[in-house]
Amino acid sequence: MGEWIRLALDVLLIAMVGAGFVQASRLIRHLTGLQQGRVEMERFVREFSATVVRAEIGIKNLKQAARESGDDLEKLVEKALLVRDELGFLVDSADQVAERLSQSAAAAIRPDVKPEAKPTATKSPAAEAPQMSTVRQPDNRELPVPSSRAEKELLQALQKLS
Repeated sequence: MGEWIRLALDVLLIAMVGAGFVQASRLIRHLTGLQQGRVEMERFVREFSATVVRAEIGIKNLKQAARESGDDLEKLVEKALLVRDELGFLVDSADQVAERLSQSAAAAIRPDVKPEAKPTATKSPAAEAPQMSTVRQPDNRELPVPSSRAEKELLQALQKLS
């Protein structure tokens, strides 16, 4: 009987070593899988880090481009404001010249009617421009002497009509 016990213990020991061997092989397979996962994770982290660096550089470039285009836009707005002011001045001057021309034309067409003088609300450089001088015609009418080409052409056209 002692031999049977020894044989049973040997079989039990062999079964336990076999079970340990199976567990060790399973553990080795899991460790190999974890190691491959670790390698893939390191590759992913490197790629992600490179992507983050590229994104940061892209954001810096976008900020710089936005700053530059904002500066360009600001310069354009300033220029547009200057042009607007100049155009306003030109329009005011043109209105005053047109008023003087229409008064002169009315005086040339109907010398017996005196044009009404309108007071100017604001004083502009165009208002300070020298007034046209007049020339007395043989029929005792006073005609303005034009100072610009446009005024001369307008007076010629009015004289042809009358």
